[in-house]
Amino acid sequence: MEHNVSLSFTIVTYNNQDKIKNTILSIITAVDDVFPYKIYIVDNESTDKTLEIVKCIKHKSIEIVASENRGFGFGHNVVLNRLQSTYHFIVNPDIQIKNSQSLQIMINYMNENPNVGLLSPLILNEDGSIQYLFRNQPTVLDAAIRFAGKKILRKRQEKFINLESGYNHILPIENASGSFMLVRTDIFKAVGGFDERYFMYYEDTDLTRKINEISSAMFVPTASVIHSWERANGRDIRYIWIMLQSLYKYMHKWGWTLW
Repeated sequence: MEHNVSLSFTIVTYNNQDKIKNTILSIITAVDDVFPYKIYIVDNESTDKTLEIVKCIKHKSIEIVASENRGFGFGHNVVLNRLQSTYHFIVNPDIQIKNSQSLQIMINYMNENPNVGLLSPLILNEDGSIQYLFRNQPTVLDAAIRFAGKKILRKRQEKFINLESGYNHILPIENASGSFMLVRTDIFKAVGGFDERYFMYYEDTDLTRKINEISSAMFVPTASVIHSWERANGRDIRYIWIMLQSLYKYMHKWGWTLW
């Protein structure tokens, strides 16, 4: 076990009975006997068997926290004052850490780069293909063409996701994905965690920007995780409306950038 480094993980759940067990077990497999750690499962009023499944995973490092469903960022902030770790992981309930080697790469990078406050790894689909989440700060135009299809203003869309980078270089990141983030716990606390005004969407963009103001955020593709991505906003008008509200809040807070 490595000394002087401890880890914490927060998974905010809402009706994730099909995926939550694999996510938790992947963390335990990657971390056990390597680092001291704590896994917080913050449940946002699930109505399926999510909590029942979590309770069946009897492990001393798991703590279940009940929360009212006030959004993704609020859920992660519920445990903010409890965190005593060196590094904190923000994890979606549909993520799997590939192995202990990937985790060790992330920890080593943070240990060797004390100026870095946030690390975003390479995020892969279950078939091993890349999810293009190495993104720039959004503009209204970028948000609009997101719904227009991949063929509309294709070069602009490729620029937004930094496709020319090849996704094989360590580079600064402006807009990390909240599906999986590694943050220094003291930096996460210093910026006040997530802005709870966002119910869903853009809270990860906002957090990246806040962290970049006092340290730096980096895309580190030498480490990777697997994400069973479901684009809820593409299927349901309710999620589109939530996204538009969050975009407004983000632009109102940071300044309107049209293109």
